Amino acid sequence: MAEPDDAVSASGVSDADPPVRVLICDDHEVFRHGLRAVLRRIPGVRVVAEAACVGEALPLASTARPDVTLMGVDGQGPVLPDLVREMTGTGTRVLLLGEAGAASDLLEVLRAGARGYVHAAVSSQRLIECVRAVARGETVLDANVTGELLHRLDDVARSGDDGQPRVHGPLTARQQAVAELVAEGLTNAEIAERLELSRATVKGHITVALRRLGLRDRTQLAIHVHRSTRPDPG
Repeated sequence: MAEPDDAVSASGVSDADPPVRVLICDDHEVFRHGLRAVLRRIPGVRVVAEAACVGEALPLASTARPDVTLMGVDGQGPVLPDLVREMTGTGTRVLLLGEAGAASDLLEVLRAGARGYVHAAVSSQRLIECVRAVARGETVLDANVTGELLHRLDDVARSGDDGQPRVHGPLTARQQAVAELVAEGLTNAEIAERLELSRATVKGHITVALRRLGLRDRTQLAIHVHRSTRPDPG
């Protein structure tokens, strides 16, 4: 087994922490093996099972008890939300991997319980941080995926349901800075490192920002930032 490189071994994961148990589900064997090779080099991450499809993954999820399931979305089509619901029903958190636009309906996939959606060409270090973030209960979205989600919500708005939140107060400069990094797709750990804050402080800023803006989760927060910063088409 290869030794982890310096960037990964400097992640600060304690040997006392239980390993993050990962199930890989994708119909491309080479892609699965590549993910396994990356993840097995990482302290604190353990690949417990692999599957070529959800039909294989479901019984494995029940027996191997993965914390996170990495699921490829290519070729899944409109049944993807149902597949996500089936997987989350086993108790695992689902992190999707695919091209931007590969999910037929991002809104439905997230509503079905997916905890993240990242580009299949993501760097190894970024993927590892996303896996750990999802295992901690966070939701992670790449910035380009957030942009696509924004377009989907715009379609909903044009249909007559804009879903605009009620704003209860402005954000402080620090809360705004944290919100903008959430919109860039950074995890709490990455935001903490960027702003030289503790993870608990970052989580607190996000919680307060959500309450002030009348939002439910960090996905809505990212969309709010994108909407408030993009140019007015009129």
